[in-house]
Amino acid sequence: MDSREEKEFKKISVYLDRIEELEDDSAEAVLLVDEGGEEYSGELVLPAKFLPEDVGEGDYLILTLTRDEEKTNAALDTARNILKELEE
Repeated sequence: MDSREEKEFKKISVYLDRIEELEDDSAEAVLLVDEGGEEYSGELVLPAKFLPEDVGEGDYLILTLTRDEEKTNAALDTARNILKELEE
């Protein structure tokens, strides 16, 4: 098991409420966050192209969030380099 598999992650249950067609011929998915209560606790909107092909309105999905350590470190390195250049 590599170190990335050992990292913590967060799973979020969401309900695919609707897919909205946009004027530029793209679409966005409106997801309602389900924390198990009587009401949904929030709304997420993302490009519909990120949805699995076999889902549709009314389906429940699980979003898995994890920290991308490699990209975070690369962004920090870039910021440090810019600051270093500004100090010179």
